[in-house]
Amino acid sequence: MNLFPSAQLSARLKPVGLGIVAVGAAMLLASCSLLPQPATPAASTPTPSDAPLERNTEITTAAWEVPLDPIGQPVVADGVALVYAKSTAGVAAHAISVADGKELWTQPVHPGYEAPGVPLEPVVTRTPSGKSAAIFLQAATPPANDGGETWWTAPVAFDLGTGKEIYRGREELVSTRPFACDDVQDLCFIAFDEDGHTVERWVDLESGEEAGGPDINPLSGNFRPVGKELYSVVTDGVEKLAHVSYGEVLWEVEIEKIFGKGANTGMGWHFTYSKKLDLYVGSVGINPTEFSPDKFTGQTFSLNLRESTKTVGFRASSARVLWTAEGSQVECAKTIGTAATKLEGGEAFPVRCEYTEGHIEFPAGKYRGGLSKLVGYDPLTGDAAWETKAVEVRHWGDYGLLPSLSRGDRVIAGTFWSANLWDTTAGKYRGTSFEDVFVCLKETTYTMPPHGPYQDAPGAGSYSAFPCVKGGTAVPALTYGALTDVNTTDNGMAVISLEGKVAGYKLLKEFV
Repeated sequence: MNLFPSAQLSARLKPVGLGIVAVGAAMLLASCSLLPQPATPAASTPTPSDAPLERNTEITTAAWEVPLDPIGQPVVADGVALVYAKSTAGVAAHAISVADGKELWTQPVHPGYEAPGVPLEPVVTRTPSGKSAAIFLQAATPPANDGGETWWTAPVAFDLGTGKEIYRGREELVSTRPFACDDVQDLCFIAFDEDGHTVERWVDLESGEEAGGPDINPLSGNFRPVGKELYSVVTDGVEKLAHVSYGEVLWEVEIEKIFGKGANTGMGWHFTYSKKLDLYVGSVGINPTEFSPDKFTGQTFSLNLRESTKTVGFRASSARVLWTAEGSQVECAKTIGTAATKLEGGEAFPVRCEYTEGHIEFPAGKYRGGLSKLVGYDPLTGDAAWETKAVEVRHWGDYGLLPSLSRGDRVIAGTFWSANLWDTTAGKYRGTSFEDVFVCLKETTYTMPPHGPYQDAPGAGSYSAFPCVKGGTAVPALTYGALTDVNTTDNGMAVISLEGKVAGYKLLKEFV
């Protein structure tokens, strides 16, 4: 256990934690909901694609089910599905055999200092010899003079197949949950030092040896990961973005030089990386006011939606800006895969959501006259390849794009009242029947551990799933066609978290 004065550290951390709190505040400004509420249908119907959608409509039943209350989708590796679920004590990790649904082991999970702004999702890494390990935080006893304002935790690692503990770190104030070092192996995490600054540490999961400091990450100030090899760094109140790869800082640039005045990740962020294109596509919140985000609900003013967010495409190797899209963001597409898009060599266009007009009225946080359209864009130029008719949006999290699983080649877009399945390659809706079933998603939360810095705030889980038709309406059962959208597959089984259970479905031979 660290022995520095915890009460003094807590005081230093208050400005550091503000960004995370602001993220949670921004996400909850107007009560996130699953699907857009009923609105007036679009005045015109787009021309359907000439190519019929080939999709198996045969109903499938689960090969096995495990009764749990999952807060997100599983991660699957080496014949094991790792999923987080609610427990009487908060949240627990459950390791489930993909083959037969047998629970292999379970362990309590602490959400850590990032809660409630960052969704709590399972993480699997590999040891240097190639074994899979589950990595997360567990609760630790704070020092007597902690003051009760922060959570102390310990990073841990368990063999994914056996549940054997292979690493337990010391009790300290951990800033970010454990992640795979350089997105490949071992266990990395970021913690606060005695001065309230952050330091990244790398743990060799086979030897237990720990390294940290400039050799692992030379960044100074307070930093946290916001994308693949991408960090937000705050020094003397100025935020920068930095690309760090294998212990080398490739570049470090003020975020406002990339996204413009008022840009900050404290109002939300989402970054997508394309190795093939040497590209980051990201969106962050923009604050055009003189108020800090945590003061928004205490002021009376109107925020133009077109001025509240921005999407930028920039070179991963140099941070050179290639294009900018005002009033848009890509966070709305976070449940959509990229395997079939131009970001990964496919033919489909990735998508962003773009406000065309409207305001948020504070202190109520209510939307007025909000309209948003879906845009399929060229990732290297940002140019629109196609766009949908703008639809009404009523609150944060409402973009005219229904949360659903896909490989990126089709999305469910429109309004709850008149949504259609869109072909993201051609920018046309696909002619489908109501026998076609898809996988829709709904947000989940969990109860925060006691005695922490966030009072009366729900923890942000991820998504549970349910079978739906193209309009977003729930239906009784999944089909084999719907399973083509599920990427958590292993050994001929698709594993998915539904409400009240985790289930495994045997795939048809043509899907394996």
